[in-house]
Amino acid sequence: MATAARAFAATAMFAGLAVGAASTARADPPTMNGNYTETSTSPSGRSTTTDWTVQACSDGSYGCIYVKTGAGGGQAHLIDGQWVMDTMGNLLCPDGTFLQYVTNAHITWDPNTLAGTSQITYMVPACGQPAGYTQTNQISFKQSS
Repeated sequence: MATAARAFAATAMFAGLAVGAASTARADPPTMNGNYTETSTSPSGRSTTTDWTVQACSDGSYGCIYVKTGAGGGQAHLIDGQWVMDTMGNLLCPDGTFLQYVTNAHITWDPNTLAGTSQITYMVPACGQPAGYTQTNQISFKQSS
């Protein structure tokens, strides 16, 4: 009986090690690398494009990319299967006025389809809208050379 108990305990221990080893293994995350054109389309159908340069985060973090766009940029992280980035943004008003860093943007996109949304919140009154105004734009990316 004691031999059977020891054999069961040893088997359980090795099974636990196998489960523990399997749970720490991770597949390579989807990634973006290189130059992209981001197209953002407002609810009214107005589209703007921005050039993005994307590379892996310098610290090698799992599911992390660094985005450089214009004078700004930031890190995007893979969260629940979506790229997520919070950053400040610019506005191009319908009258052609360009305003830098007047919005907060919460950007999410699918790593496979490269499509998602950018929810922007105005930090100051701009383009005829009050501070606090929010808008959700549809975004998509295409890799460029």
